[in-house]
Amino acid sequence: MIHAAILAGLVLCQGAPQGRAEEQEPKDPPPQKPAAAAEVLGPGSKAPPISVDAWVKGEPVTKFEPGKVYVVEFWATWCGPCIKSMPHLTAIQQRYPELTVIGVAGLENPASNKPDLSTTAPTVDPRLEGVRAFVKSRDDSIGYRIAFDGDGSMGKAWMRPAKQRSIPWSCIVGKDGAIAWMGHPDLLDAALAKVMAAPAAKAAPTPPPAGRSGS
Repeated sequence: MIHAAILAGLVLCQGAPQGRAEEQEPKDPPPQKPAAAAEVLGPGSKAPPISVDAWVKGEPVTKFEPGKVYVVEFWATWCGPCIKSMPHLTAIQQRYPELTVIGVAGLENPASNKPDLSTTAPTVDPRLEGVRAFVKSRDDSIGYRIAFDGDGSMGKAWMRPAKQRSIPWSCIVGKDGAIAWMGHPDLLDAALAKVMAAPAAKAAPTPPPAGRSGS
């Protein structure tokens, strides 16, 4: 996987591990409020919502439906390993027609893949046009949904709490709407097979109508 240093505060270059700096604690430290628990995204966590700016390929998906399984993958047009994973994701989508695979492009470089602006309205995000051109050039080899996350809001909601700093990166959302697995898309097969085979959670039984009190 490669590092993405494009979205400030989201995907950063990983440097050498930093050692713990020893600090002298003051003799009479002021009272402090307990720190709030840090938000963490991992297996078992409820999947964050889908929040994209445009759907480039496939039918739009607005939310995770109960009883259905999803693969959400974060990628970019400049990411070589992301492109290499596309045939694998396509094969997975073909293997499980009932599965929904979504590739989210949310780390696009403004300096790359710009279309000819002389034929493009100024209000069109050139990064979106770049993604569209990329997908169109590989349309036959991309057999799953592609979305564009222009402001990076979906990437922040997913990658930051998962402490993920590199792409490609994917998550399996189970039939209960929770994260079942996360990691490199080339390694999701075994976990996905288990999630697909798992029975859907049963809905809570409807309580019987209240009976009339008799005398």
